[in-house]
Amino acid sequence: MFERALADAENFRKELKTSEYDAIIRVQEWNERGQLRGTANARAIVRPGDPKPMTFVSREVQGKVRLPDDKPDKDDEKEITLQEFSRQHQIAERFAFEITGTDEVAGERARRVAFHPKPNQPEKNTADRFLDAITGTAWISESKNKLVKFDLRLTRPFQLFWIFAVLKDLSIQFELLEPGDILGHAKVKVLYALTTPVYSIRQLHEVDMNNFRRRKAVAVSN
Repeated sequence: MFERALADAENFRKELKTSEYDAIIRVQEWNERGQLRGTANARAIVRPGDPKPMTFVSREVQGKVRLPDDKPDKDDEKEITLQEFSRQHQIAERFAFEITGTDEVAGERARRVAFHPKPNQPEKNTADRFLDAITGTAWISESKNKLVKFDLRLTRPFQLFWIFAVLKDLSIQFELLEPGDILGHAKVKVLYALTTPVYSIRQLHEVDMNNFRRRKAVAVSN
């Protein structure tokens, strides 16, 4: 089941790079004292993998908070497949998986799979250390073996690449609300808390994604 779900996720990731979708974005930010610093709301067209990945249709910012960057992507890092990442970091061996039941997600039955890192796994790099600090649950549809819901949490503070920067909290939630072409209607929620010697912030990003379609420029070039 794990290998099939991984292959399906990789195929979807590739398909997503030929697509665009509408997004409703809400961002909230708090300071180290728990005071709300600002809120931002926006509507955007998102094009994953495109040199200009986002075009804002509307945006409104109140206080000190930033919306996601809409500048051209300059990431030249070599891309690897999900299968390669899984092999490099020994995901199948690193985590313990357990089917804990079934639930209805997006109108169909999905297997609920809990996962957590096994003890005493080799930590060769930052990615290994991060994987050993997370736990969560994934829901896989019974009919299509696709990931339809996901809940990941950080179990302990995690030191980032920068000196003295610590990720104190992190949770990532994804849920498919209604299936459709490419993906359908879905929502993503990311909450994180970051602290450095200079500042500490907590941010909540909520994104409602809908109306997935092929990008015309990509379709013509292919």
